[in-house]
Amino acid sequence: MGDSMGTKVKVNNEIDLCEIVAPKHKKVEEIRHRISAALQYARISYFIRWQEPGLFGKLVFREKARPVFCVNAAQLEDALRICEELRLTNQDVHILGEKSKNKYSL
Repeated sequence: MGDSMGTKVKVNNEIDLCEIVAPKHKKVEEIRHRISAALQYARISYFIRWQEPGLFGKLVFREKARPVFCVNAAQLEDALRICEELRLTNQDVHILGEKSKNKYSL
């Protein structure tokens, strides 16, 4: 038989929930664990995309890749509520709530 219909479906309903911007690696790992545990407990499906800094940020400021939590658009409200309940500071996490830059196809 020919191609299945699933091979032509574009999956682009991911939303960038938040980006961890804490300056220290240990703090980034702690926050990443807290968010992951809270999302898992609430049964919210997510994945982590690592945002690479630009060349200037790498060379001048020695920036590292930062984790961006992405969720399905249908679960955005619940995920935002979870982040609010964690009471994370703006110095540690930026809440994004915008369409993900990922473009996947199956």
